[in-house]
Amino acid sequence: MHKLFQTIKEEHENPVVGKIAGEIPEWVNGSLYRNGPGMYEVGEYKYNHWFDPLAMITRFHIENKKVTYQNRFLKSESYTENLAAQRIVISGFGTLPVPDPCKNIFQRFLSHFVVDERNDNTNVNLYPLKDELYASTETQFIRRVDPETLETLERVNLRDYVAVHSATAHPHYDDDGTIHNIGNCFKGGPKICIIKIPPKNDPTDEFPQGQVMSAIKSSKKFSINYIHSFGMTENYYVYVEQPMFINLLKIMTAKIRGEPMSNSLDWCPDLKTRFRIIDKKSGEEVNPGIKYEADPLMVFHHANAYEENGHIIVDFCALRSNEALHYVYVKDLSSEQCEEKWRKYDAPEPRRYILPLNVNKQTPRNKNLVDITQTTATATMTADDTVYCTWEPLADTGMDFPQIHYQRYNGKKYRYTYGTGWHPKGKHFNTVMKIDINTKTFKEWGEDKCYPSEPVFVPNPNGTDEDDGVVLSAVNNSDCDKGKNAFLLVLDAKSMKEIARAEFDIPRFPKDFHGLFKTNQ
Repeated sequence: MHKLFQTIKEEHENPVVGKIAGEIPEWVNGSLYRNGPGMYEVGEYKYNHWFDPLAMITRFHIENKKVTYQNRFLKSESYTENLAAQRIVISGFGTLPVPDPCKNIFQRFLSHFVVDERNDNTNVNLYPLKDELYASTETQFIRRVDPETLETLERVNLRDYVAVHSATAHPHYDDDGTIHNIGNCFKGGPKICIIKIPPKNDPTDEFPQGQVMSAIKSSKKFSINYIHSFGMTENYYVYVEQPMFINLLKIMTAKIRGEPMSNSLDWCPDLKTRFRIIDKKSGEEVNPGIKYEADPLMVFHHANAYEENGHIIVDFCALRSNEALHYVYVKDLSSEQCEEKWRKYDAPEPRRYILPLNVNKQTPRNKNLVDITQTTATATMTADDTVYCTWEPLADTGMDFPQIHYQRYNGKKYRYTYGTGWHPKGKHFNTVMKIDINTKTFKEWGEDKCYPSEPVFVPNPNGTDEDDGVVLSAVNNSDCDKGKNAFLLVLDAKSMKEIARAEFDIPRFPKDFHGLFKTNQ
């Protein structure tokens, strides 16, 4: 597994043609785009953290039952400046910049008092703004990418279009191209802000002006909650205020102390997790005098959220602590003991929490308020006007990187979620998994020494069932140095059986994070 965390060669001048085994359905026509770390060192200097290597965009183009592969480094300012200097000059999440040998001691000292906000290495996700494609991360920058050539286009500073200092890499988007996201701002004290960006009326228009839909003050004066993703229903936004805080004082003094931003995160296990529900129309918090709480947890990725019978159902993959952040340093990922270490940690748990909306200070205490059949999740009003929530497993398995039939079921009642199976004690550590939430069972694909990416569901345009379609995953083999090439896996979404694969004459794909599928227009 450790062989996968290495710099990838660019393949964009002449897309590589895949060798097809099996048969790809003729209706699968479009491109699977992926984004993630691609360059792990600049000159002789290496990145320290998996969140920091320079971004590489990947495209698998599927047409007429054939597949081509290409990739390209995202030519961000971070990329350009680092390569020009042949050292890491712009800091990352867990990597400090290498001092400029041309500066004297006094100039280096002064540079410690400047917070570096230049990092535009958008290496986490990709999302559409109508027909356009943007690469994103957790800063104020997003970057447009040409969907055919993967050429890097204009950089957008979200601060110029909406009053936030940063936004997550995981927005929600409507069919008309409207973007919903969550971020933070610090004017008048740290706040969590939900923003909305309308679609372009015309492709030649400038990037549209957005608006802040809601701003909620942080529970701490000099810290703000770390949020990676959030849920959205038809009428509400819901986010998990986990006991993980970005310490603003630590960030401002990090360079003086010689520490990266990753050391500015505070895990507070003595605090409860809190659910915040925001009305999409008014921007007001629902039941502000009532707290919805659960035991401490950490969450990166939401699967879905929806409304049912006066409740909000929230599904996501949860960790019991912040330990996940401790085993994604490159020195550990690139060691031969990488998989052995990962197998010692608790797997992310696919969970469901249910939040009753019709509560007030007169609601009966110590009674389960969940009025939904076939669930073990509970919500109980306590003496201090808190709704204490317990969870039910979506299935008895570990899973992360959840995906759904987004176009039809995002924010609506659904049955299936797909993700990367996580089996610390299993034969196959990572698999491609499908969970049936109704039956609490799962199906999966796994193969020896294979490490699949986050799966992406592609619906059959003529299908009627929720799981009519295929699941795509980019798969690496740890025996890549022994001629075991990487391949694009195509699974039947109903059975999770392999129906085809496209093998490429290359050893590895980037060990990336997220992506999406766009059909041919």
